[in-house]
Amino acid sequence: MSATATTALAPVPVPRRRRSESSDDTLARYRASGLTQRAFCEQIGLPLSTLQWWLVRARRRALTARPLTFTEIPLPIAPPASTSAWAVEIVSAAGVTVRLREPLPPAVVRTVLRGGRC
Repeated sequence: MSATATTALAPVPVPRRRRSESSDDTLARYRASGLTQRAFCEQIGLPLSTLQWWLVRARRRALTARPLTFTEIPLPIAPPASTSAWAVEIVSAAGVTVRLREPLPPAVVRTVLRGGRC
């Protein structure tokens, strides 16, 4: 009976590749290439998951880079003050809500909606 010892091999760490260009530069090249994500990654030897992560990260940065601001839009006419409930409520597809105590002429409503980027 021969005794053979099974030895476990220690994992060899794989060195991370150093890239000569930044992820932003690679994303710019990808967007200009017109290739699919997979084809672009195969062409430059980049893991597909890395490119996809960089795209997600870039989208998140772009969303947080735009500050939310309030824009006051002066009305051409002053609506009469009222204590009643809203006469008009408009909710845009972007989630912006415009409430009016009194009905306004359509031209004024257009001005308000265009000025508010609804």
